[in-house]
Amino acid sequence: MKKMLLIGVAVIGVIFFWSYAHLEAYCYFYPGIDTQYASGFSEQAFSQISTGMTAELVQRKLGAPLYVQHHAGGDLWFYTLDAKCKWGDWAWLCRQVNVRDGRVDEIIRRINYD
Repeated sequence: MKKMLLIGVAVIGVIFFWSYAHLEAYCYFYPGIDTQYASGFSEQAFSQISTGMTAELVQRKLGAPLYVQHHAGGDLWFYTLDAKCKWGDWAWLCRQVNVRDGRVDEIIRRINYD
């Protein structure tokens, strides 16, 4: 009887964890589990970025972004992206710098559930 109970609890635990990992949930144990980071990126360096800073200085501190999206109002520099974790779909830590006319216009630090 105990063995059946343990098996039942284990099965429920596996189902719960699998479901949780595939619902784009935030992972409290490892928040960056599904976040790809640019090679020169660090949270400490990102926290030193401020609006008005030149794009050149940003790249000296953080390195090249993983992805740049060009649009009429400037460029969006993504230092993190989604889909690092291959076995689950978790929320990811978005770190983005918006550059307009060669200067930082906006800094985005958020959790993305997409």
